[in-house]
Amino acid sequence: MLKFVLTLALASVAAAELSCEDCSAIGTAVGTEATSEAGIQGQVEFLMAGGICNGIPAELECETNFPAFWAAIATALFDPVQGWYAPQFLCEDLCAKKTFMKTPSCDDCVARVYGSTGYMADEEIQVQAVASFIDGGFCTQFGDENVDACSTALEIV
Repeated sequence: MLKFVLTLALASVAAAELSCEDCSAIGTAVGTEATSEAGIQGQVEFLMAGGICNGIPAELECETNFPAFWAAIATALFDPVQGWYAPQFLCEDLCAKKTFMKTPSCDDCVARVYGSTGYMADEEIQVQAVASFIDGGFCTQFGDENVDACSTALEIV
């Protein structure tokens, strides 16, 4: 679903030179879709079909708890204002490039969105993201009695 929305957004601006504002609008749209009910449901279905719960300790009740747990993760991770695709992170140097060199092309933004998505696959980035969630108190939303289980689950996911 996320790729579909991104493709539509990019197709709508492909005929013109991509501006910093266009890149920002795309980043916001991707974040908004990724945190929508349908977007999160699609992510959950994809991850469950990929076997995310395989090998998870039974006490974590992954099949039951994963959908709500992932919804909380996705809501924070992909937040349109402060999340992964937020314009301040996605387009920062593209917008600076506009100021100092030329207007960014559509290829610049496509490379940025797909590059940013690929960057999430880097193990070091994943470790940093998990640490940020844990250090930021993410797990407290599930109650003090569940913080340890949440921290363990974050490391697994």
